Amino acid sequence: MKDLLAEYKNIFERQLQDIIAEYKCDIQPISDALVYAVSNGGKRIRPSLCYLGADFCKKDPDYVKNLALGIEMIHSYSLVHDDLPCMDNDELRRGKPTAHIVYGEGMAMLAGDALLNMAFEVMLDDVNFDINMRNAMRYIAKMCGINGMIGGQCLDLANQSKENFGIKELTRLNRLKTSCLISGALVGSAIRCGADDNEIKALDLYAQNLGEIFQIVDDILDRTSTEQALGKQVKQDIANDKKSVVDLLGIDNARKYIKKLENEAVESISAYGQRSQKLVELCKFLSNRSN
Repeated sequence: MKDLLAEYKNIFERQLQDIIAEYKCDIQPISDALVYAVSNGGKRIRPSLCYLGADFCKKDPDYVKNLALGIEMIHSYSLVHDDLPCMDNDELRRGKPTAHIVYGEGMAMLAGDALLNMAFEVMLDDVNFDINMRNAMRYIAKMCGINGMIGGQCLDLANQSKENFGIKELTRLNRLKTSCLISGALVGSAIRCGADDNEIKALDLYAQNLGEIFQIVDDILDRTSTEQALGKQVKQDIANDKKSVVDLLGIDNARKYIKKLENEAVESISAYGQRSQKLVELCKFLSNRSN
């Protein structure tokens, strides 16, 4: 899986550089800020999920190229805004200064706005645009809107440090804030490739669990890892007075909870046999990641 993700990342980086050249803007410094935000490395898990959705439907990565680009632009915009002082106030992202540290808060805000608009422009420019692509885009828009990722961000800001904020509330937050865009990538790709209702339902259940796993592992690493290993500031939940699964369950029980979610994710796609094998391997890989 590590090798496959590296291969997918290389595919994506080539596609990204092509699209940056195609959509080049000469208005500065917004153009540089946008490129800085979306080109700043990262694992590229979400575009990889787009490719895996295509693989599940027996399509090549190139078939969902525009979708993968759009998803990562949405993810990058969310990180730029998330890092702002009015949100999480982070100064380091992927081992480099965050966009607002380099370009200022106002320009970082505009770069995020530009990336969100560019995401849908790129997806609409798919040369094979059809009803499936339209449905995939509608699904992605919902997953990153007020009933999805943005709704989760709202709960994150509104419920920081509240005493009555328990595991039920935190699960809802994580599923909105993190799982929804994970689902947007994987399920959106499957919709674009013509998946049927049963396949979409199974992939959505998988993605919801995978997103929660990803967030809980992040929460554990925030407490146990180092800034050098993660490429970002650590112990940010404590600094921002936020509750995480680690606070509510403890590290050992949080790891047990990850295993439970992993089993549920694998079970949700088990009926598809070999078609789902790469997704099974990805889930196990992400459950045990160290950065």
